[in-house]
Amino acid sequence: MNDDLGADILLIGLGNLLLGDEGVGIHVLRRLERDYRLEPAVTLIDGGTLGLDLLPLFAEHRRILMIDAIALDAPPGRIAVFRDADIRRALSPKLSVHHLGVSDLLALLQLLDDGPTEIVLVGIVPECLELGLELSPSVAAAIPDVIERVGEILSGWGAALSDGDSH
Repeated sequence: MNDDLGADILLIGLGNLLLGDEGVGIHVLRRLERDYRLEPAVTLIDGGTLGLDLLPLFAEHRRILMIDAIALDAPPGRIAVFRDADIRRALSPKLSVHHLGVSDLLALLQLLDDGPTEIVLVGIVPECLELGLELSPSVAAAIPDVIERVGEILSGWGAALSDGDSH
């Protein structure tokens, strides 16, 4: 039996809820908490804009799944999945402040060689990053697809995501 599967998964929603679509990672996290059941191996964390402050959590888990807004040359609401080394390449300086912290965090983990065995970023292209608590229609419409991607990734790691009504 592979004891790796379903063990030590950290699911982090990143972003700033005050800046519209920048908070999409937190919105997805809250939807997961409210409407879905996750296995005990999965820990949900509101990472907000913490960046390097997440280092102790990253060091404690084998698999990390981050959900965040990400600036790509793509239509708003587009979902992109990046794995391991590709994440640092995807996080460029043109992104918001907390992304720099996440990029630094991943670089530090690589140097320390004391981090997760697998990291995945599910990124959603934002439409509006202005002051406001609501998601834009294009990003709000993408949330079910984001959750489906999250479910597929968790399933690949041996942890099921189930509809909250099924208990």
